[in-house]
Amino acid sequence: MYKIDEVAQKTKLTKRALRYYEELGLVAPSGRTDSGYRVYTDEDVERILRVKDMRDLLGASLHEIKEMVELGRLYEEQREFYNQHFKNRDLDGLELLKRIDMLKTLEDTLTPQRNLLKAKIVRMQELLADFDDKLERIVSKRMELTNEYKGGTH
Repeated sequence: MYKIDEVAQKTKLTKRALRYYEELGLVAPSGRTDSGYRVYTDEDVERILRVKDMRDLLGASLHEIKEMVELGRLYEEQREFYNQHFKNRDLDGLELLKRIDMLKTLEDTLTPQRNLLKAKIVRMQELLADFDDKLERIVSKRMELTNEYKGGTH
């Protein structure tokens, strides 16, 4: 178990940021001490690092991150329900239809997350292509001027 100071060091976030993320519902400590201090588990730290990655690597807004976190929670709940009630069971008739419906629900839960990530990747690829075009023009112009300089009597 870690106190907020230790989590801040591990995640390279400020205590203020951790509290703000908690206020937004992005992360939550696993509990509190008798005196009310937040305590975090290794799993909590991993969850915080995933939120930080979404922010830093994807450039996702806190609203988008919250949506992804909520969809992730929903997916885990649905997956757990599926595993408890349907996995490794021979089902037929109505039970089989329920299993199919549950898998469709899981699919519907993951699809928006995937689409959001895909849109971010596409936008990053567009930005990268723009930078590549600019860099190519700069290098081309520099080479042109270098050749002109070498060919002249400078």
